[in-house]
Amino acid sequence: MPKSVLMISTKLDPHVDAVLEHLERRGVPCFRLNTDHFHEEYRVTMTDEPTGTIRIDDKWGRSCEFPHKVRAVWMRKPEPSLPPPGVGDEGVIDYIRDEMRELMGFLPMDARVPWINNPDDNRRHQRKFPQLRLARSLGLRVPRSIITNDPEQAASFFATCPHGVICKPMLMGSHYVDGEHYVAYTRPVPPGEFAALRDSIALCPTYLQESIAKDHELRVTIIGDELFCCRIDSQGVAGAEQDWRAVDTAKLPHTMIDLPDAVDRALRAYLKQCGLRFGAFDLIVTPEGDHVFLELNPNGQFYWIELATGAPLADAMARLLENP
Repeated sequence: MPKSVLMISTKLDPHVDAVLEHLERRGVPCFRLNTDHFHEEYRVTMTDEPTGTIRIDDKWGRSCEFPHKVRAVWMRKPEPSLPPPGVGDEGVIDYIRDEMRELMGFLPMDARVPWINNPDDNRRHQRKFPQLRLARSLGLRVPRSIITNDPEQAASFFATCPHGVICKPMLMGSHYVDGEHYVAYTRPVPPGEFAALRDSIALCPTYLQESIAKDHELRVTIIGDELFCCRIDSQGVAGAEQDWRAVDTAKLPHTMIDLPDAVDRALRAYLKQCGLRFGAFDLIVTPEGDHVFLELNPNGQFYWIELATGAPLADAMARLLENP
């Protein structure tokens, strides 16, 4: 029997839905593990046998034997499992989730199967400052940046930025307060407004970058050997000028374009140096036409671009998983 593609995500993930459809159309066996429904839909067994097999069975009678019967793993967007029925104690729920996370953590340790991408590699390459250094070493322009909780250092940096700075989170900036979900988006700090930010800098390491004028933005997605460059015209949409994620992406004009050869080569070289087969880059294009690297999302979203433009990103991911 041919080997399967193992997809690890959640039940409500249109990326996996779309890629799964392409793979099934090709006749490629697939096994989908929705971690948010782990307790009610799956049984996982790992033994200390030399083969190191992890067997996953779902409630519909399908099974997956990792790694020997898996051709590739797509680590999409796993989430903590919903609490098992009848368990309401938060301490018990946390313990169960920690044990599940530890069990699932054994999977990436096995290098016998190609990963798109290995989550350990994703974590290593999502850190923003090493990203900027690597991009600069490959000839890409990057914004001048500082991370500090020293208001004096921040003030000195601000003084060198005549167009002001932007303040952005180092991680996702997603958190919950009293059950409400909040996201910290990139926001501008114009010249003359640093005083309002000064006191809060001492409370938390703060990521500041020089503000760079934008004509438009780019989302560049590399899937295996295929590169998809999408122009996002964010500057004409209220609320999207600094961070287009802050608005409904359906409001933003999206156009597939070609990258300049030098930028194309640099981004491909970037992923190769990281050992990643997939990644989504964010760039600015200035009014003068300069391309400015902002960051790499090693496990970024991409399916909305296909919905907006018709570009075949899901099919490209299916081809990569079929022949990793």
